[in-house]
Amino acid sequence: MPDNLNSNALNQYAARFTTTVLNEVYKSQNAINGAILLKLTPVRQVNLGILNRLFEAWKSNAESFRSPYFDFSNDEVKRALEEFMNTASQHISVKRTDLEPLLSESVKEALKLLLTPAIYFEEKIRAVPEAEFTQERAEQILKYTHIHRGIAEAMLGRLTDSGSDSVYQTQAVSWLYELKDNADLIDDVDTHLMQFADVFPININEIRIQEPSKPLVGNKNESKSFFDSAFNELEEVAPKTTPPRAEPVSVIIGDIVKKATTVESESLNNRFKVDIPKPGDDKSYGSVPFKVESIATSIPLGQRFMFVNQLFDKNSEHFDKAIYELDAVKSFEEAENLIWHRYASKYAWDVNGEAVTALLAIVKRKFA
Repeated sequence: MPDNLNSNALNQYAARFTTTVLNEVYKSQNAINGAILLKLTPVRQVNLGILNRLFEAWKSNAESFRSPYFDFSNDEVKRALEEFMNTASQHISVKRTDLEPLLSESVKEALKLLLTPAIYFEEKIRAVPEAEFTQERAEQILKYTHIHRGIAEAMLGRLTDSGSDSVYQTQAVSWLYELKDNADLIDDVDTHLMQFADVFPININEIRIQEPSKPLVGNKNESKSFFDSAFNELEEVAPKTTPPRAEPVSVIIGDIVKKATTVESESLNNRFKVDIPKPGDDKSYGSVPFKVESIATSIPLGQRFMFVNQLFDKNSEHFDKAIYELDAVKSFEEAENLIWHRYASKYAWDVNGEAVTALLAIVKRKFA
């Protein structure tokens, strides 16, 4: 993680964002298909990140069919394998436990791209073991880039203009650092932050430790594969020109980005009626009357029953293990990270519920 991004805060936000989305999408179904994945969140870059990860898994699964005992270079075998994989890709079915890590990682990666584009693109360039930056790699990066797409397009353009199918990675990185400060290639950060805030309020100063010195302003053959046809669907889902509608009002209170929307708004927050307290606000998790040495010994019996039944699927062993882990951490920030990134996600907590608020208030007393 780059030095100017707070990994704990980024993990916490991704966990809260992920839990909010998954609580909604899986409340009436056990698995979702590719069509739902294309519009899973209002942040298109997050949806693309999930698609990219599914595509990589899809390719890996295709490779697993290969065996030294069969001729996979045979044209008939290659056609049959391609047809099978393309057919399988049209029948995507993803359960919550399998989607959760894909979504969480895609949220973190999208925020890294938004806030530190030069670092993000350099990592993408150097991600392959080969020392070269190829035409195929440049096209792959562009295909799965929505935020700051101008940089990805310019990188591909530089490679094409060089007259070569590949250059050394060091050359590609030098192009990147010539392009990274070009305002014409950079999106407006606040516009994308509002899309994240449609799902869960975001405190940018918690995630970005150091402010940048200058604010960011801002024809393939048809395939039967879902992963190629999906991009046409994405264009329909998120067209560049949207029909007239009641426009949401952007609100930035301090450094926390939220949405003030009309009745017609379809944001996830409005559908859930969620009003999440700001992490770190003393009033958010109740008063802190006195410091305690142990979380476990400070939980009254009645609250223990509430926590076990409402937060840990009525499993007291899971509850005891979680409290032991919370007692072992050194700071409230670490405790919050465990709560949001591990327990809330694992047990699908209602992040606005009384039980969660009460647990946070008790935990905070240890670090008062």
